[in-house]
Amino acid sequence: LKDSWSYRVISLGFTLLTIGILCGAVWANEAWGSYWNWDPKETWVFITWTIFAIYLHSRTNPNWKGSNSVLVASIGFLIIWICYFGINLLGIGLHSYGSFTLPSNLFRLIMSTS
Repeated sequence: LKDSWSYRVISLGFTLLTIGILCGAVWANEAWGSYWNWDPKETWVFITWTIFAIYLHSRTNPNWKGSNSVLVASIGFLIIWICYFGINLLGIGLHSYGSFTLPSNLFRLIMSTS
């Protein structure tokens, strides 16, 4: 039952992710003049999309249902967090509008309290 629900939720998420990628590509073409630039954010989104495509594909094989598909789904979930927090907080590439910068004196502040 849980496996069935996860399949449904991931199927919906995969559909929405695909629509988001396509809409983002159209927007990127208007903003930057090309649909895809292999920016770090775009690359990690593609990796995420590929992992969940593998998950959905693996569900057609009876041997991959259960714990094997859960492993692939878990890897996909981890990659979503890397894509969202890792790339946004590092702020590299065209998607640097989500960057997180540390104050220059933060290191000195941390070292002075220890």
